[in-house]
Amino acid sequence: MPSVSHRALKALYPSVREMFELAAGEPEAISFAIGEPGFDTPRTMIDAAYRAAVHGDTHYTPNRGTSSLRKAWCEYRLAQDGTDYDPATEIIITTGGMEAIYLALIATLDMGDDILVPDPGYANYFGQAQMVQANVVPVPLFESHGFRMQARDVEAAVTPKTRALLLNSPSNPTGAIIDPNELADIAEVAVRHDLWVISDEVYRAFVYDDDVRCLSIASMPGMRNRTIVVDSFSKTFAMTGWRIGCAFGPKPIVDRMSVMQENVVSCVPGALQTGAVTALDGASNILVTMKNAYRRNRDMVVRAVADMPMVTCNVPDGAFYILINVSATGMDDHEFAVRLLHEAKVVVTPASGFGSRGRGYVRLSYVGTPEDTAEGLRRMRTWLNRLA
Repeated sequence: MPSVSHRALKALYPSVREMFELAAGEPEAISFAIGEPGFDTPRTMIDAAYRAAVHGDTHYTPNRGTSSLRKAWCEYRLAQDGTDYDPATEIIITTGGMEAIYLALIATLDMGDDILVPDPGYANYFGQAQMVQANVVPVPLFESHGFRMQARDVEAAVTPKTRALLLNSPSNPTGAIIDPNELADIAEVAVRHDLWVISDEVYRAFVYDDDVRCLSIASMPGMRNRTIVVDSFSKTFAMTGWRIGCAFGPKPIVDRMSVMQENVVSCVPGALQTGAVTALDGASNILVTMKNAYRRNRDMVVRAVADMPMVTCNVPDGAFYILINVSATGMDDHEFAVRLLHEAKVVVTPASGFGSRGRGYVRLSYVGTPEDTAEGLRRMRTWLNRLA
């Protein structure tokens, strides 16, 4: 299977960045483009970080992160899914989930190795693979399967040079969650081909339906010692600007990542880590508040799209994104997004920025207020009705 060239990788970025630049010229526009919680960090976390800084926590911290945060995060993970990680050797605190993925790529791949990446998938995966001089081999995600990754498609994408598989469940940009049975089959593919798995689970807390299960591939037989789990405070606790992430994994890999941490960012600020401990200790109900708000917004979006001409969507399982199929409008996703912005004052993201299989779709992020969400959808429906 052909890999994505460096020239193609570079082409993934303009459509995403362009919408932010164009939206700056439309001050009345309602944005569905932002990929972060529509909430501020709760005061309890801010106060904890402030007190720590005032009392002198303004110096370097260990490369792996403070012992208190590593211990708290391992306990939190154990309570979530029963996976028991050693806080001394099997976790590293990073500058956001993105640094955790970057260090994991460096730790598992050599120049010229192949890595399997979901398509459509988060655009930075492609860019980071390029930075470590690995070759991206896309694993196609199909709307007919709800954009949920299938083991047979993973198997078909494996090459003699494949060394790793990158998973994202719940997914950005699709909101899809890999079915537990399918995840078990994907784990078998990884074991059979001796692959590392980098599992990006930063949206794992956002699952909206009681009948949907979101499991980590690290919990599957034979996978704990070949999986690096990436997590972050950004989405779960509305702390995007704090840049606190982590990676759980086997000791040899975490040791390697800790050495590289010194050369990349050295360490994560101690006072911010103290604020993160407060979040894990349950000092805020921000997650419950966000989940309830996003569930209502998701349902509002799905109902509204069903009432619009020429566009369709699946019901996303989690995260806070939805892909809308706009191919029946006769426009490509870029033209659709630009015209929607200028003619209806609504901002969405062309999904071709998330890989070749995003063409014909736009991504909508439903993290805004109910009022803005309803008004943006009303504008979009009115605009499409005029076109139809």
